[in-house]
Amino acid sequence: MPAMPWQFVRLQREARYVELRLQPDLFGWVVTRVAGDVQGGGGTRRTTPCADYPEAIHLWNRAVRACKRRGYAPVAPASAPSPAPLSA
Repeated sequence: MPAMPWQFVRLQREARYVELRLQPDLFGWVVTRVAGDVQGGGGTRRTTPCADYPEAIHLWNRAVRACKRRGYAPVAPASAPSPAPLSA
């Protein structure tokens, strides 16, 4: 069975954010939606199980489109800092 790609996106609007994850679990695939306040004022987590990858990617794409319609925009992932050069 070929490896299926995981998906992750973080979308943000003003002081709110939504993270959508598509990942395998023990019984198939799950789509997890985490939403909350950027300042850390609480949030919600919702996990939806899916029987197979096509169903999961369809649900994930639908959720991304819905967030974009509501004004959320993808946030670029923070790049890792470059390591300091070794001094001899």
